[in-house]
Amino acid sequence: MLFEDAQRTLGLFLAPLTLDEFLDQTLSGGFRKIPGNPRGPRTALLGPNPQALLGEAYHLAPMLTFHSANALGRAPSLEGITDARDFLQRIEQFHALNYSVRFPELRPLSAPLEQLARAFEVLLHQPVTMSAFWSKGGMRAPVHFDDHDLLIVQLRGAKRWYISNKPSELPNAWKGIPADHLLDLGPSTTVDLTPGDVLYLPRGTLHTVDSDTASLHLAVGFTPLTVRDVLQAALDHLSDVDPKLRLTAGARLAFQLKGVGFERLLPPVLDAVEQLRVACRTQGYLSAALQRRSARAIGALVTLPQPPVVPAVSLDTRLTQADGAFCHLTASAEKIDFSYPGGHVYISRLVQQSVVYMVNTPEFRVRDIPGEIGDDVRLSLAAKLLEVGFLRLA
Repeated sequence: MLFEDAQRTLGLFLAPLTLDEFLDQTLSGGFRKIPGNPRGPRTALLGPNPQALLGEAYHLAPMLTFHSANALGRAPSLEGITDARDFLQRIEQFHALNYSVRFPELRPLSAPLEQLARAFEVLLHQPVTMSAFWSKGGMRAPVHFDDHDLLIVQLRGAKRWYISNKPSELPNAWKGIPADHLLDLGPSTTVDLTPGDVLYLPRGTLHTVDSDTASLHLAVGFTPLTVRDVLQAALDHLSDVDPKLRLTAGARLAFQLKGVGFERLLPPVLDAVEQLRVACRTQGYLSAALQRRSARAIGALVTLPQPPVVPAVSLDTRLTQADGAFCHLTASAEKIDFSYPGGHVYISRLVQQSVVYMVNTPEFRVRDIPGEIGDDVRLSLAAKLLEVGFLRLA
């Protein structure tokens, strides 16, 4: 997916909100409703019959979760489901008891959904999840918050959201000490969603929902780059170039946490903090640190589909980028790090012109790959990017 394609995909999804408004204002503000069209493309993200699609996905049964603030009984078991018919009957049992059922990991089920998720990853350099919540009328959810940002897309039915007016504290994703009391929504704003509408909820926003009718909505989950992430990238980059930051510091940590010898940690830590401060003020340092961070982040995304057998190519073979493929290029003096969803390919810097052409050209013949290289190198580059799933036969 070319950068321009990702921009176009997200622009169409967010309209009438512009992509710039979303990135520059919405992601740094509070919750926001984006009105939609019940016959628009948003409602087709899970196909023309999303309930039927979910009902067929019985392989997801072990991963389903559920919630309710007004359950009529204990939740049914999710064990022993062997086919779609049994799966759908089990979902109906959940609904009869006022549970909303969450279906995770939906990206493989829908090409438009995968395209949308990948477009977000191209721009955010962060992993994106896709889940769906299916409930019947009368269900109420407990007051809660999520540890990642959400874009809620109403697919079918209607749902009423009650969103706390208190700004989110933007909690870190790891679990802390659990609250010993039920969460209090406090003063709130009511937002009604109908098919095609989108609601943005920043991570940590207290909310609850209810519905008078059967409802199905999609949840796009992600966490934008935070100040902590930038700081971590800067520290990681410094530790790559300075081995002193990789020295053992807490071999006696269990004793130090009891107050014995804790002072030994201070000198190396304070020295590292000062080094980091100086480094971050050095021109180009933070940019280089974030380039390396993106290389790692993209390499850690869900792997691109790879062919079981790499197709043979000739100089006249036409190639194009595979659906959902994108990459991030960084380099040392000798090698290029070609980072793609699922891994890295390390390529000689001597073929930089060839690689840049291949990742920025939607379709090309192998013989058209530029650079002062032999045809054997052209064929080798094409075969490698076919092998990892970045390219496919046109």
